[in-house]
Amino acid sequence: MEKKCIFLTLPLMDFGGQERFVSRLTTILKDTYELKLIIFDDTVIGYPIDCDYFSLNISPFLSRKPLRKVFKIIKKIFSLRRLMTRYQPYASVSFGTSANFFNILAGAGKCQTIISIRGYSGLYKLKLNNSRGYFSRLLYSRANKIICVTNLMADELKQIIPAQKDKICRLYNAYNIEEINKFAQQENELASWFAENEVIVAVGTLRSEKGYWHLIKAFSVLKKTRNRVKLLHIGAEHLDNGPKLNQLIQNLGLVDDVVLLGYRENPFKYCSRSRGFVLSSVSEGFPNVLVEAMACGVPVIAADCKTGPREILSEANYQKVADDIEFADYGILIPPLTRTENYNPEVIEECDRKLAEAIDLLLNNEELAKKYAIKAKERASDYSYERCKQEIIKIIEQEVN
Repeated sequence: MEKKCIFLTLPLMDFGGQERFVSRLTTILKDTYELKLIIFDDTVIGYPIDCDYFSLNISPFLSRKPLRKVFKIIKKIFSLRRLMTRYQPYASVSFGTSANFFNILAGAGKCQTIISIRGYSGLYKLKLNNSRGYFSRLLYSRANKIICVTNLMADELKQIIPAQKDKICRLYNAYNIEEINKFAQQENELASWFAENEVIVAVGTLRSEKGYWHLIKAFSVLKKTRNRVKLLHIGAEHLDNGPKLNQLIQNLGLVDDVVLLGYRENPFKYCSRSRGFVLSSVSEGFPNVLVEAMACGVPVIAADCKTGPREILSEANYQKVADDIEFADYGILIPPLTRTENYNPEVIEECDRKLAEAIDLLLNNEELAKKYAIKAKERASDYSYERCKQEIIKIIEQEVN
């Protein structure tokens, strides 16, 4: 039987969370569908692609000049529509706001269009009571199905566009747990440093929504009472956030205690040797790095931001928000961190102190750390490739009235 053709569409294949998930989907779905990955620009390929791919060779970033901006929009729509005419996909699944935009417009009358909202910031823009918010809601209503990465996001979207609630579904990310465990066992060049110190690890691109200024300030509080504690960050630079964070580290006198290691293909060999993993995000969709750290058997602490951390770490009501340090089922949750960036070393907020307190509690309680290390590994196994495969096939194949 001939396989159905499925397009997977996204702006870039660089080093972000949605790109990593799409990379995994090309492996998960390759035996079920004839996959075609469509990207706007292939200058950087950050993750392996397990299917044919096509680049539109158009930068995903729109020009500020009105005429050039309009030209690029039209070119992307027609380039994508031309590929749809050629390969006649059964469905085109897009990832990210700009890819959703072009998927809906190019796919009209050509195929089933399935869009996805990957982060809470994308959902927030749909709520806006302005022309942009109205246009986005109208456009998203034209999609055949809308995927959200958490239950909370799906619930909120149903309130934003209630007439489309039957189109809205939830699909968690997927992880190759066996592969993560294999990479976690590899040696790393910092082995002696890990052995001699209490190392806390954070992983993620240096985007502002990751809240790393909070983590560094919390660490400065922690350092006053724990001489052996160290902080290691692994992740690629983004805009000018690296220099701002390095300046904050210098201003707080932490140059010998905080390491921004940069991007590493295998962050797991560092995570697995740490005393704990911290997610300091002010906004998320479904944080890949949190589940991956848990798969390494590491106890985790996460800010209870929208969305993802609570659904991963707690079996309780996912609409609840922590108002103090919360010892959840699979890790520790702290209250949400403030969203406004503040690199002033003299301003230490209450949320920074609360994060420092949570890390200190974990480092002081070996029994608690062991318990959460075991629980973390158990929870990570829930997000398997097979579970994701079954769910996304159901989404693609299910008819919507």
